[in-house]
Amino acid sequence: MGLDTVKHLATWGIVTFVVIGLLLAIIIKKVVGKVISLVLAAIVVFVVWQQRGSVENRANEVRDKLCAAEPAFFGVDVALPDGWCVR
Repeated sequence: MGLDTVKHLATWGIVTFVVIGLLLAIIIKKVVGKVISLVLAAIVVFVVWQQRGSVENRANEVRDKLCAAEPAFFGVDVALPDGWCVR
């Protein structure tokens, strides 16, 4: 093997590694971007679901207090509509 052959092989080897490195960097960047997007979406879904549960619990507490009280209109007891206090 001559000196020129070694120079060409080394040059092509370096070019090949640079191209493979760039391709891997692009692929990894896209994958990492998608993973980050999925993680952020999961966090948003978790927070929204948690807040939904909090609002639902508070609404149930208010409904329970309302249904426990017997409303009156000028001293006359008023019956709540059917299904009003049913969960």
